[in-house]
Amino acid sequence: MGVSQQVGVGAAVPAPTAARPPGGRPTQPRSRRGVMVALMLAPSLVLLAVFVLAPLARGIQMSFYTWDGVAAVMDRVWLENYARVWTDPNFLWALARTVLWWAIHLSLAVGGGLLTAALISEIRWRWAQSLFRGLAFLPHVLSLAVVGVVWSQMYHPTIGLLNGVLDRVGLDALVHPWLGEASTALPAVGIASAWQAYGFYMVIFLASIQAIDPALHEAASIDGAGPWQRFRNVTIPALYNTMSLVIVLAFINALKGFGTVWAMTQGGPDRSSELVAVYAYRQAFGLGDVGAASAAGLSLAVIAVLITMLFNRWRDRRASEG
Repeated sequence: MGVSQQVGVGAAVPAPTAARPPGGRPTQPRSRRGVMVALMLAPSLVLLAVFVLAPLARGIQMSFYTWDGVAAVMDRVWLENYARVWTDPNFLWALARTVLWWAIHLSLAVGGGLLTAALISEIRWRWAQSLFRGLAFLPHVLSLAVVGVVWSQMYHPTIGLLNGVLDRVGLDALVHPWLGEASTALPAVGIASAWQAYGFYMVIFLASIQAIDPALHEAASIDGAGPWQRFRNVTIPALYNTMSLVIVLAFINALKGFGTVWAMTQGGPDRSSELVAVYAYRQAFGLGDVGAASAAGLSLAVIAVLITMLFNRWRDRRASEG
């Protein structure tokens, strides 16, 4: 029959084999891959639904009712809670203080994290980098309650470290109760919160700095650029996307500044350090007005989402223009 053989009628035809990709393994059917992906995502989706979506839906529902948190019956009032909250001067002042709190967090926590990451990246010894990176990240491991207690002792008017240092260096005129005066309570708590958070941003910035091509720094050094010039002209432009991400994270984290404030001042003195989160907590558990507390919390959440969307749109526009 020549070189090519013909298959007879009774001959067994070999079954077609699965298509093999360049890697050598046969590809799985799409349906099977979809089932595997669904099974892998199922635990996370269940946790998201139980601990995030369900409480959010419950909070939206309670914002349309008056409820003291104990009674078996809730009275529907629709948007009355939102009207009461947005006409309450205490809420408006709490919202303004929340904006100031975010500015403190952004400048100190994010700025401190960026500066610390830049300094650590200049260290040439690996063991020293690891040591200082661990020391800088250590405050972020501490709980907010511990940070509040430690910094409250540092701000103590008589035995505190800050007033003691000021007195020893001859600046005793600046000694005063930092947490006991309305003009300094919020900045003092903001500094403590920024100290606890800056290590988180430092790790993000350091990872991005170490991913920059060393040839860029070498070329800048050959051109005579010093450390500050390399940082300003090479490092900062390369961190544009990372900076955008960190700003969004800082904004979201700053809105959750309840733990440190409550541990140090509980919103005092005279509500001078009361944020929206503290205001909502006081409404719910102090005044028994869960509906107003839900309306205040959801109002803050909507503001956060809107600001984040506007920032992302501005960032995308800048990226497309650049």
